[in-house]
Amino acid sequence: MHIPDGEIISPPVIAATCAIGAAGLWFGLSKLTDRLRDRTTVLIGTVSAFIFAAQMVNFPLGILPISGHLLGGVLAAVMLGPWAGAVVIGTVLIVQCLLFQDGGLYALGANFLNMGLIGAVVGYAIYAPIRRAIGGRSGVLIGAMVAAWFSVILAAAALSVELAASGWGRRFFEVLTKMTLVHALIGVGEALITGLVVRFVLLTRPDLIDDLQPDESTRLGQWGQVATSGLAISVAVAVFLAPFASTYEDGLEWVGGRLGFAKEAPAVVRAPIADYHMPIAGLAEPIAVALAGLVGTMVVFATGLALARGFSRSRAAVPERVGADAA
Repeated sequence: MHIPDGEIISPPVIAATCAIGAAGLWFGLSKLTDRLRDRTTVLIGTVSAFIFAAQMVNFPLGILPISGHLLGGVLAAVMLGPWAGAVVIGTVLIVQCLLFQDGGLYALGANFLNMGLIGAVVGYAIYAPIRRAIGGRSGVLIGAMVAAWFSVILAAAALSVELAASGWGRRFFEVLTKMTLVHALIGVGEALITGLVVRFVLLTRPDLIDDLQPDESTRLGQWGQVATSGLAISVAVAVFLAPFASTYEDGLEWVGGRLGFAKEAPAVVRAPIADYHMPIAGLAEPIAVALAGLVGTMVVFATGLALARGFSRSRAAVPERVGADAA
């Protein structure tokens, strides 16, 4: 669902979404000062790296020649809270745009609005009441899966509104229908992947789920081990799964190609590793993709750590607590 540079959205929509996206990212970063430094720093870096790697793995829908990939906003929000979750998606999108030419520079605000603010913040607003209503770890798992599905639908609907504001208003309902139907199917994959990851975390380190009650969580600590393990899993996904991702068009490309709005223009800034393909002569395709994924995962991990360290309050200013962080 990454909008490229081109004629998909108009200059006024670009300006509006960039303003909203910048304000949302800054607010999310400012909220990091209310969170504990060790947990925030490690999880923002680790979750960012995993979502980046997972987004490289496009999965086929099966019944249509279309692929989808994890958006990850709800997954990030379940582990870090809504605004820190949005920062995670923002980190991923910035690196994807500048390093891999995935998503346009002018469209970065719209992409963050759709996948970060709607995906994480609105997705969390769907997740939280479901979790409270069901309770316990079942509430976490079911709430996360339901919210993940809805987050994809809402992001697709937001993109349809942006298209309508860019001159496609007369075909708004056609665009909205096709976008939401296709992404309803992609959302099933989003829900399943989110559920699998959340279930794994609940079984192994339930203390990594944001805002679990003390009697539901294990003792916080050993963050270096968490970072190492999480980074190893992310690298494995990027190196061993991404080279074999589906080559079908994603939902936006498929719908845009049939309705005529997928008009991609040359990138504003040429990325050094465009299209997730390491530019080294003689490399076989799977190896070039694997190396690009390895580099990207490490860059996203380091960027996430740097952002969290820069905006989180120091340990000296906020005594570390055992238990959940403030949301």
